[in-house]
Amino acid sequence: MHSSSAYTSSVLNSASDSRRSFTIVILLLSMIVVLNIIGNLFWIQQNIVLVGRDASNYLKNTLSYREILTDLSPLSLFHAFTYPQYRTPGLYIAAQPFLHLFGFTMDGAQYLNVALSAVVIVLTYCLGAAIADRRVGLFAALLVSLLPMMAAMARLFYTEMFLTAAVAANLLALHKSDGFARRSWSLAWGVSLGVGLLVKWTTPIYLWLPVLWALWRNRSDFLRGRWPAWQGRRLLLALLAAFVIATLWCWPNRFQAEAFLLGRYLWPAWILILTPATLGLALPSSRRTNLVAALFVGLSIASLWYLPHVDIGLRLFIEDEARGQEGAGLLNPDNYLRYFRHLYFAHFGPLAFWLIAPSALWPWLRAWSRRQSLNPSATLLWLNIASALIVLSLIAQQNARNLVPVLPGMAILCAIGLWQHQPPLRWLFGGVWVAVLGVQLLLYTVDAPFDFYRSTQPFWASRQYLKQPAVSETDPGYWVAPHILETIVQNSDAPQRLTLLVNTHQIHRGVFKYLVEEKRLDVVIEDATETESTAWRDVLAAPWVLIKDGANRNVAVEGQAVIERIFSGDPLFGILYNEVATYPLPDRDTLYLYHRLKGPGHPDADLTRLTKAAELSAWLKEVRRPNIPLIYSTPDVAVWVGMHDPAQTPVIVLDPAQGAPSGQFPALQGAAFVVFDQNALELEQWLDQQAFRSVDFGDDDAWAVLYGFVDALEEKQPMGPQWEGIELHKLQTLSQIHSGEVLPIEAQIGGEWLPQYKLSLRLIASDGVIIASQDRSLAEVMRFGLFAPPQSQPGNYWLVAVLYDAERMVNIPVASGVEGSPVEVKLTTIQIVDP
Repeated sequence: MHSSSAYTSSVLNSASDSRRSFTIVILLLSMIVVLNIIGNLFWIQQNIVLVGRDASNYLKNTLSYREILTDLSPLSLFHAFTYPQYRTPGLYIAAQPFLHLFGFTMDGAQYLNVALSAVVIVLTYCLGAAIADRRVGLFAALLVSLLPMMAAMARLFYTEMFLTAAVAANLLALHKSDGFARRSWSLAWGVSLGVGLLVKWTTPIYLWLPVLWALWRNRSDFLRGRWPAWQGRRLLLALLAAFVIATLWCWPNRFQAEAFLLGRYLWPAWILILTPATLGLALPSSRRTNLVAALFVGLSIASLWYLPHVDIGLRLFIEDEARGQEGAGLLNPDNYLRYFRHLYFAHFGPLAFWLIAPSALWPWLRAWSRRQSLNPSATLLWLNIASALIVLSLIAQQNARNLVPVLPGMAILCAIGLWQHQPPLRWLFGGVWVAVLGVQLLLYTVDAPFDFYRSTQPFWASRQYLKQPAVSETDPGYWVAPHILETIVQNSDAPQRLTLLVNTHQIHRGVFKYLVEEKRLDVVIEDATETESTAWRDVLAAPWVLIKDGANRNVAVEGQAVIERIFSGDPLFGILYNEVATYPLPDRDTLYLYHRLKGPGHPDADLTRLTKAAELSAWLKEVRRPNIPLIYSTPDVAVWVGMHDPAQTPVIVLDPAQGAPSGQFPALQGAAFVVFDQNALELEQWLDQQAFRSVDFGDDDAWAVLYGFVDALEEKQPMGPQWEGIELHKLQTLSQIHSGEVLPIEAQIGGEWLPQYKLSLRLIASDGVIIASQDRSLAEVMRFGLFAPPQSQPGNYWLVAVLYDAERMVNIPVASGVEGSPVEVKLTTIQIVDP
């Protein structure tokens, strides 16, 4: 009797101690979570500069969902789950409650990742406690909360925190399912897989080896187990359930579905995916049925986006090639080392790595040397890390963020290794780990110790993603984009367009596109900094242009050339654009905002006219000799044609708003190309009278004419007999011109002739080749401009006249008794020389 009472008392005391221990653990875990949330919220409140290029794109897409989900309906939900063409929608959809609660701003969206950071800490504890014990789980949760990249992903708007939560939940469910023996945990595994795939396509990268290991460990059950007996009723019910679910999703959205590759076949495709899931759920629980049900539940969730974008594999391959690191390849040894560098520099930092890695790994290495394992269940975590490193080494892209989903497993493995040390070494090592990670995180959370940080920077984690909130690269002085957009939209209701020739970590297209979406501005943002951009065309196409002096290393060569051209005083840009604002930056560089008040606001909208302007520009480039002026008759035509950059200098733009163009026209000698549009017809008529018109090209929207300009001409005596009844009384021209210029000719004709008579003047080389000709209706006073092409060879050329009847297309013969051609009159010789 006494023995039984003692045993009962012992059991009760043990249960009480366990509850007390669990309560303490929960309190400590809560403290870790609360401190983590406070630190992240403090950083977000102090920071106003958007960090990260991809983060700005994520923010823009997230904010665009407020229009999609204005009203919840089958159509809006279908649009929400299929909207992004390249990025999966998980992050965007999950952020919507936070945006509605805290406002449609950068901070409102980032609160999602703060919450997910707390979820990852709790999941790390749960996974560590399940694999080892509560103490290991608690310390692993503390380590995760202090790791640099975990903090960075909680404070910036990237997918990695959500992805890490999905991967940690998946590993926990996989462990708890006991090789898919438990249905509830198996389904949790499937749901976390589906959600993870909706967050980012990389989810399987971190899970394939752990899943294969779980299947291998229980291979006998999978191989020997039997499928439940054929049950037609359950199959029929499964098909019916799949049919109903797919129809409820597809039928209201059947017209939207036509926009995707599978189109109308999306409906049967979803039935095929849903049927194994519903059938697996309908059959009795076993490893096989649980695996099938869980796998297809996950695929059904993921298929909401992946099935409409069934071609994602090809697009991912193309994107990987485009974004891949230069020189990356399977034969490059650096492919297999780069992620270890990321682990060293970004995820731990040199000081933390050398204080943590040796003491954490030594127990594992010692056990492996004895062909033992510190914890057989922890193989799941090692395989989680290995599966990621294997796949990431094979793809061309690289990024330190790709290792974030393995950090919870890594923290648990470190904690297991630490617990193999006996006290007091365990407490010494653990205290040092926490201290160095805590100090490092503090240096990146507050600005005050920045000077200390800068003097000791080589010891700490790299600043690619983890940065102080409001100093150096995050100085509030860099947050000028809102002021720039305010300047652009003020006092104007018309759509605006801004071209960027700026690409820094703080100021780039993503920041502006995010702000345009946040503030719902009618402003189009164009980026002229990329290699594939047509920088000069993009600049002139926009009424607003933003450029920066100083170093522009992240701007492609084409964009840098345009920046240099503008700062060097490009005449066309200088005429069309006015500097309206400057923005000094903390690094002593300066932003310059330019505005074009004249010309079309959105020339890219008229593709037909733009194509014709490109053809005109190509002709000008072909026939124009350098240093021959190019004169645009109006700002409109200067933009249309100038976008294609036919000439850089000398360039002149006339403006009818400033008075008669003839009064603005410069005094010239030699040749000049003048580009007209329908608003400059008077100028064209005036020039035809004042100058010597030569070749032309174009259409009714824009055309160019080459004119010759000269103060005085030399009088020439025709060298041979002329036509009966028609006489060339006077001939004035030049004896010598340069190739690429216009030979001006003025002729006075006497006699009588029919109205259809025309006079053709030609420049003929010694071998009889006509290099230039021009025909005009016969008149008493005639002006000609013969264009000697730039490729004309130096030498003497005959100036020859031919008179013909334009209606009958018959040449008029010269007086009888003429040697040589009976229709040509040799007027004089002209010498062409090199420029």
